[in-house]
Amino acid sequence: MREVALRRGLFLLLLALGLAMAALTRPLAPRLALTLSPLTAPLPTLGHRLGQNLRAALTALLNRQDLFAENRALKARLSQLESENRRLRLEVARLSRALKVQATQAPGVVAVAPVVGEDLSGLYRRLILGLGERDGLRVGMPVTAPEGLVGLIVEVEERRALVRTLLDPESQVGVRPEKAPGRGIARGVPPDHLLAEFPPTVKVAPGDLLLTGAPLGLFPDGLPVGRVERVERVQGGLKLRAWVRPLVELSLLEEVIVLRPL
Repeated sequence: MREVALRRGLFLLLLALGLAMAALTRPLAPRLALTLSPLTAPLPTLGHRLGQNLRAALTALLNRQDLFAENRALKARLSQLESENRRLRLEVARLSRALKVQATQAPGVVAVAPVVGEDLSGLYRRLILGLGERDGLRVGMPVTAPEGLVGLIVEVEERRALVRTLLDPESQVGVRPEKAPGRGIARGVPPDHLLAEFPPTVKVAPGDLLLTGAPLGLFPDGLPVGRVERVERVQGGLKLRAWVRPLVELSLLEEVIVLRPL
């Protein structure tokens, strides 16, 4: 057993010497293999090959690490470009909505403002905008959306503005039927309706679209307001009362378009 262990130790020692020799005398490896004994002659060549394999493995590992780093950098760049692309798409969509309002409702677009808050108390229906006086917003400016009228700015701070929406009980807007003559006034009835009153001669029926009209002069003429759901006669037939559903769903608004005041 001791002799076997000694032989193994000697073999390992010779192998280590062969590796060292292969590293130091790489060009001489073929000649050394011829001058050494038959037992040890293969060791330098083996060490030379092992050294080459180790060097190649180390080079491949370093190259792989470089590829991993490059891959991480490319992924980070791709994520940045995708984020920028999303931002640009949102900006294009925002400008498209503003252009649609400008083309179909009113030309005087002042700003596209984000909705950053809402009063959900039930007593009032008001929105808080993320733009204010420094952005050109002023009290009395109408607020709309591509679907239709939203309300009126009633308070302005440097960086915020408060909008009294159509559904607010203090809100009043002059309205008219889209396809018939006549004028009336609509008031907010929280949480989700308007109540419009017309003279008895005005022809109003369920399904009719109401637009802004002239009586109060707060909004540009012709902005979509809402659609009539029910009509009833009151005060002995002296008035028509119409229950109206606004076209704009306030709880879904993320941004609005502010118009120049009349």
